[in-house]
Amino acid sequence: MTNTARMLPRGVLTSTVFGTAGAACGWLLLGVWPRLTTSYTRLDQLAALTVGAAVGAAILGAREFRQRGDVTFSAIAGSLLGGVGALAGASPFLFIHAAASPRVFLLERTAAWALAAAASVLCLNVCLDPRPARGRLRESVLLAAVGGAISGVIYTLPGASDVWQAVALLWWGGSVGFALGGPELWHAAAVVEALPHRGREASLLSLREWPLYDQRTLVLGEAKLACRDGRIALYPPAGGVIADGRHIREARWLTASATVAVGRSRYRINLLRPRV
Repeated sequence: MTNTARMLPRGVLTSTVFGTAGAACGWLLLGVWPRLTTSYTRLDQLAALTVGAAVGAAILGAREFRQRGDVTFSAIAGSLLGGVGALAGASPFLFIHAAASPRVFLLERTAAWALAAAASVLCLNVCLDPRPARGRLRESVLLAAVGGAISGVIYTLPGASDVWQAVALLWWGGSVGFALGGPELWHAAAVVEALPHRGREASLLSLREWPLYDQRTLVLGEAKLACRDGRIALYPPAGGVIADGRHIREARWLTASATVAVGRSRYRINLLRPRV
């Protein structure tokens, strides 16, 4: 595996894609709101709520699907957290509209979209890890704010406003997905990926993976992985497991990326930070 592949797990791309897909779904729903209100501020708030909810549901639902968890609960939680976060972040700035000078309008949109993304990611991180590292959380929020700010600039580009608004929404959703999936995975000590049958590579839809952090454990069927000071220990069940083609019955350290077979399931343990 190349250094780039180790530093950027495939789940980061998956999270980005599903964030973009969620934004596309939210954009399709926006046509409903002009029938309910003609207030620009209310329309903007409803747009933030709708897109944030759709993006949050798509990202957390897809993440839970990759980790074989409760997809329905995570999608609902993502919808609530993502929508409320985006609405709360954007609302303080959604009072200046196209009637203002171009410079003021640009600043307002940039700030509103940046804070909407940052607040949405901050809320959604609650579902990722009950004990998130502060540095990882700050990085996630900062990435979201930068991506959201770029979305605000795209939104104000002259010309076909409907096109730029759609592009801005898609960029916003992808930025939220990247900001959530990136720090969660590339700061892990290892990423454990379930391998498809017959040695095929997993696609974005079939990818199953779990991050493993230092001083944490991860259960793989009847086996267990534990990370201690940057090293990964494998604890096999009584019947043993197959690790890199050898039958292992006792606990051992994994010094490099390894493939482990537990029952009928096969896992690839990608060490992102091998101890040297």
